[in-house]
Amino acid sequence: MPAAKITREDAIDRIADVFRSYGYDGASLTEISKSTGLGRASLYHHFPGGKEEMAREVFDQLGRAIGEDILQPLTARGAPAERLERWAKGVERFYAKGTKNCLLGAMVLSGSSDRFAAELSAAFQAWIDALSQVAREAGIAKPEARRRAENAVGRIQGALVVSRGLRDARHFQRVLAELPAELLAS
Repeated sequence: MPAAKITREDAIDRIADVFRSYGYDGASLTEISKSTGLGRASLYHHFPGGKEEMAREVFDQLGRAIGEDILQPLTARGAPAERLERWAKGVERFYAKGTKNCLLGAMVLSGSSDRFAAELSAAFQAWIDALSQVAREAGIAKPEARRRAENAVGRIQGALVVSRGLRDARHFQRVLAELPAELLAS
């Protein structure tokens, strides 16, 4: 039987899902191979740098997705409340309505936060900065806008964990629905 054809983008998506499930340290080449349908030789052919190169490719793809779903709605034109509503829809899409683990969280918790410190920090920082800027444009003082943005990202991460633990995404969806108003409350 011939090997299954898979695009590089699909392979990276599937590798990302393995990292979401197992973190970096727990993601074995066996699991990655099983998920992508690519043998070890094929994986090394496409990713000569091994698992670390795969992770960097995943971060690159993740950065593009964060830009589209999370940052773009915040930096687009419109009133802060409208932008936050579009952002919340993007976050919901990004995390499949609360059914997907957070890749950033999985990578931090799996012990790879030192190896990928720059990527992890940049992703969280961009998100917090964009949220903070929207809150500032709504008249919230800079330190308070920053605090609210950090809390919002933390609540999203926590809501993902709680929803996954409960096997019920409604908690995540409720938190996400509350956040736009909380970020702008006077």
